[in-house]
Amino acid sequence: MSTKKIVIFSIVGFIISLAVFGATLYFTVFNKPSNGEANVKTYIYDVGEFSTNIGNTNNYFRGNITIETIDKNLPKEFADKNVLVRDTILRVIISQNPSEMVKVEGVDKLKKQLADELSKIMETDSITNIYFTNYIVQ
Repeated sequence: MSTKKIVIFSIVGFIISLAVFGATLYFTVFNKPSNGEANVKTYIYDVGEFSTNIGNTNNYFRGNITIETIDKNLPKEFADKNVLVRDTILRVIISQNPSEMVKVEGVDKLKKQLADELSKIMETDSITNIYFTNYIVQ
């Protein structure tokens, strides 16, 4: 093999190695997650079980509700104001239409209403989600 070919293969090999190193460095060090919320730590507060009639009907709701927040102090505030939190949740559930509560859209609407009402009473915008770990409407 001639000296010229050895130099060309060495340069090509060096360029390929440099490209691989640069790509690895870019994807591991410099690449930030595209979604800013991906690294946000959340905290949960388990409100507990609820059993109540729905409005002026013979329908009944039973379920467990958990609140998710990005404020690490909010779960303690929920615990301190547990009576107010539970009362607010009951008022929202009682005001629902039972036929809507069994639809996916109705559950999503209920979650949003709960988050909005709880945000008002806690004077925060840190509530990120409401979870039902048990959900029965009869």
